[in-house]
Amino acid sequence: MTKREKFELVANLVNGAAVEFDREEMLEWCGKEIAALDAKNEKAKERAAEKRAAGDELQARIYALMGEEPMTVNDIVAALGDEDLTPAKVVARMKNLVKAEEVAKTAVKVEGRKLVGYTRA
Repeated sequence: MTKREKFELVANLVNGAAVEFDREEMLEWCGKEIAALDAKNEKAKERAAEKRAAGDELQARIYALMGEEPMTVNDIVAALGDEDLTPAKVVARMKNLVKAEEVAKTAVKVEGRKLVGYTRA
């Protein structure tokens, strides 16, 4: 019996149709599908934890750079020198640091433009 046929069987049972099926086969299939979902969810949790840990490590590296002189996001990206680092990733970490009141935002003029600079709070 294919997976599609099994789902059609379940749908017919829910609709109250009288259908014949192998009870043991269906219970075994349901158990396997539930186990597969559990494994998928566990793997997703592991990946999310890895990403969170990487983000926390990046945030700590950024905070270590901060001083009394305001730094723009581009300054921070350049100072870290990581090819995979994007300004968006830095902005997200800076938002967390500002929210935690560890870093303060200030207005900075760079080449005639107003940008946001960050300093330790």
